[in-house]
Amino acid sequence: RVQAVCPDIYSFFLAPTEGVGWPQIRKDSVRSHMVSRAMRVSSMLVCMGPWPVLGDVYLHNPRGSNNKLSEESNNVQNDNRLFDSQNNGKAGYQIGDKCNPVCHKNNGNTQYDETKEGAMKGQMYYYQGSELYIEWTEQHGCGHGNPNVICQLILQYMCNGDNEGIRDGTKRGNQNNAGGQQEPPTKAGADDETLGQHESLEFYLKCRQRERNKGLYIADKKLNKNNGATATRQNPGGNNNANQRHGLECPEERDYYPYWHPTPWHDIAVLTDEPYKRCDYYRAESQNVVGKGECSDSAYNNREACEGAKGQWNEVGAHRKHKGFGLSAEPEGPPDCRAGIESRDNHHGNTRGNQPRYYIWRIPDHIEGTCVLRLRYNVTTGDFHAASEANRGRSWRSNDTWDYFHVDNKVKPILRQDPTADFLKVDYNNPLQLQVNTNQYGRVFEDRTHTFKVVKRPLWMSIKNLAGPPR
Repeated sequence: RVQAVCPDIYSFFLAPTEGVGWPQIRKDSVRSHMVSRAMRVSSMLVCMGPWPVLGDVYLHNPRGSNNKLSEESNNVQNDNRLFDSQNNGKAGYQIGDKCNPVCHKNNGNTQYDETKEGAMKGQMYYYQGSELYIEWTEQHGCGHGNPNVICQLILQYMCNGDNEGIRDGTKRGNQNNAGGQQEPPTKAGADDETLGQHESLEFYLKCRQRERNKGLYIADKKLNKNNGATATRQNPGGNNNANQRHGLECPEERDYYPYWHPTPWHDIAVLTDEPYKRCDYYRAESQNVVGKGECSDSAYNNREACEGAKGQWNEVGAHRKHKGFGLSAEPEGPPDCRAGIESRDNHHGNTRGNQPRYYIWRIPDHIEGTCVLRLRYNVTTGDFHAASEANRGRSWRSNDTWDYFHVDNKVKPILRQDPTADFLKVDYNNPLQLQVNTNQYGRVFEDRTHTFKVVKRPLWMSIKNLAGPPR
């Protein structure tokens, strides 16, 4: 009955196809251990740990928050505030201020004064039609030609036409989750203007009530059956309380792309190391060009189950261009998809050619209002390739048609939690152990900007590529 074809292991790039049973899904994601290399290391190796996590993906322009608001230290105070970054808490940029002269208790004191006029109100403005230079770094490498990793990067945006409640919030500390401190969140918590918000309360509640996609690869993880699509291989317990919830983000939507249910996020670009194999698929399955379905009863995640329970399966159309005060009939159009420039492993710095990782986005003329950018980084090593040591003894090892992109829940775990074996074939009595956390093999990292505004270009302006605050 389960027809999904997609690896939770590469938990990020999958997509559904219409049909009986579970949606068919394909995907890619996450970082993985360098098992194929580990198995060839010296016999002196007793235990292999994960890659050092000093940071994973960070937006630098526009400034990525990494969940920070107005902290006075390097560490983020609440990494559950808006989204699940899985990044190191020391990175990220605080929100801008608009105080005159500074947001301090007094001119001779460096203590932040959140009550000052303009505190946490420093917001960037960009003109419609301008070119926005987006820059970021990713730690574990990416890009076409990198021999060690398989990777995709996705850029998306959302504006207050998708959720009129988009805001940064002003409440500081560690009790400022979007939606409040209850689980499930309440309307009162979602309406609290002091709390930041990206996704809407309705979006999150549908995710929590909806049965998770059981066609996805989950390795050896046992997922919570009571928390709907908040339980994934990367978040196996689901969201039992507000301390486990990341804003109003849906974990299943976060981990997989293109998502098979409606999402408020509009696609800008996909950068992949396999453009010749993946780009046609990403363009065709983006919600920018094709509608996504959901049941009138949020508990059901596919048409067959929905209609069998006397529910109505509703198709939510593709994202459309805004026109005046409404929407036009014209779809937004497919995202840009191309090869990413190669960057090396364990390096938050420039890519090949000594240039930063960047993408130039021409802000569409139909966007207006308060918006936010989202970047997801999906990376793994080659352990899921057919010829890897992790796949030793499997029937597909010599099969040229094997594609890790299509691993589903029928596949036995390719890697298990902390496996112990005589990997080096030297001493059966003293096996080695690899430190493997299978909810991190097929992993997505994420960063988002603080909110910014897109405004119409003044009639007097003739320069077409200018971005900046209006005068």
